[in-house]
Amino acid sequence: MAKKNLQKLELTWIGKGEEPKLEPRILIESPEYSYGDPNSPNMLIHGDNLLALKALEQDYAGKVKCIYIDPPFNTGAAFEHYDDGVEHSIWLDLMSRRFRILHNLLAKDGVMFVHLDDNEAAYCKVLLDDIFGRSNYINQIINATNKPFGFKSTSGGLFKQANHIFFYAKNKFEFNLNASKLFIEKGYDTQYKYVFLNPDDDRESWKWDTISNVIAKNQGYANAREAKKKIEDFELQVAMFAIENADNVFRTASVSGGAYLKRKETILKSKSIKDKIVTHPNDDMDYLFIGGERVLSYKERLKEIDGYKLPGELITDIWTDISIEGLANEGGVDFPKGKKPEKLIERCIDMTTQEGDLVLDSFLGSGTTAAVAHKMKRKYIGIELGEQAHTHCRTRLQNIVTGKDLSGISKAQNWQGGGGFKFYTLAPSLLKKDKFGNEIINPSYNADMLAAAMAKQEGFKYQPHESSYWKQGQSSEQDFIFTTTQFLTVEALDSIKDEMQPGETLLICCKSFQKECKGKFGNITIKKIPLMLLGRCEYGKEDYSLNIINMPSEDDSDNQPIEDDSSVLKINQENQKGTQPKLF
Repeated sequence: MAKKNLQKLELTWIGKGEEPKLEPRILIESPEYSYGDPNSPNMLIHGDNLLALKALEQDYAGKVKCIYIDPPFNTGAAFEHYDDGVEHSIWLDLMSRRFRILHNLLAKDGVMFVHLDDNEAAYCKVLLDDIFGRSNYINQIINATNKPFGFKSTSGGLFKQANHIFFYAKNKFEFNLNASKLFIEKGYDTQYKYVFLNPDDDRESWKWDTISNVIAKNQGYANAREAKKKIEDFELQVAMFAIENADNVFRTASVSGGAYLKRKETILKSKSIKDKIVTHPNDDMDYLFIGGERVLSYKERLKEIDGYKLPGELITDIWTDISIEGLANEGGVDFPKGKKPEKLIERCIDMTTQEGDLVLDSFLGSGTTAAVAHKMKRKYIGIELGEQAHTHCRTRLQNIVTGKDLSGISKAQNWQGGGGFKFYTLAPSLLKKDKFGNEIINPSYNADMLAAAMAKQEGFKYQPHESSYWKQGQSSEQDFIFTTTQFLTVEALDSIKDEMQPGETLLICCKSFQKECKGKFGNITIKKIPLMLLGRCEYGKEDYSLNIINMPSEDDSDNQPIEDDSSVLKINQENQKGTQPKLF
């Protein structure tokens, strides 16, 4: 029987499948820009986010609990130099590369939120389905933005108010929403206007009155009507009384359907005795009836929200309660038309993480995700290419550490300062061309940087041994790497071999070596750099942002790029002089 041709339905674009292999860079800490607790795990990375994500991949794959990104919406403004067809393909290519690494970084129970408007939302959904799998789609959340007034409301088309947040799990069966965080505060429901006066007595003797009458009488007024005229905050007092006495506050509601048929005789009896509590015999639901209607307790409407018992309602996939307007001063930094509300990010993180979990944002912008994660006592990694990594993100996070920032969710989280973050840049490309067009090791790399970079290139974790100079990194308990810029002699090789323990293996990366060294020992492999690196990946490219954000100029000494890994180095005055760098 002939096999049927199986066709795959897929999204395609110009350049799909032609993506270059990325160079795995090392991340270098800039201590002068780090702030607060020197042992903080929090990272602010300045540099191209595709290269930075690649740099993180080796050490953070499978460790990130929550990713929130707010990528360019592709409205046309960010890609004004491209025609419409190329623009769309570029955006898809840009996102596809990043989504694949982000997916790899997520823990098995991790989630990702992608925030867009309708320009690319439909295509993004298909792209995410392809990478995450349709079975791992959780929700499309609609977030209402600006109100329909002003110039935009007279444009002649339907006013755009919806943003789209795609919510995916790495593995839907491994992930669970935080059930206690799925409620938002709702105002007092005035239908719950009654209160039992003597709840400690037997049910048959319970009496009740309206909350309004109880408050009025307690303050010496004849009735609620008189009290309302005299007490300015009377309605607020009613609402507070209802919360404080929720166990005894109630409303009544009619019963229908099967519940009515099962309790019909009791309901009819209750209608005839309107001033008494009536219960149905042996009721599995423990219904109480007043005047033929069921008693509904206010305590069932209260939920724990921000540490308080408050009237709450279930969060849905339409979020109209979080305004995206009036954010100019939030975080103490100005970021017109790009800043997202801290409350929005708080909800995403609150629903999906616990304290201490790792949160990542690779389009950090003004720093909102990192700011919220810091206040919520989550670990975080934020990546930003633009100058705002310094002017906005770093400034904002410093103000949070010092407790100066009291905006956004600070009050709700009782934030008073503390913690810290480390500031990183991407190391420059490992290889560059000399004036003759030959690939050479970048002269800006010192010996320690080169050792860290080669460890990363070869899949080793860079962690120099305290006493054995040739044990610079490990890929397993007995597998080591050693990188040297010196000419490797037979004598040097013999010396290393004498120190090796049975079962240990070693990869030596060097610029040159005596021909007698090659293959001398079965457990030692020697490779020549840069020859061993040629053709592996794309070297020398610093910007994969596709002109969305201009890279900082070389003259901007405050804006050096970053990268991260266990091969993370601190570059300070000491290691610039050639001494051993401090490791992350």
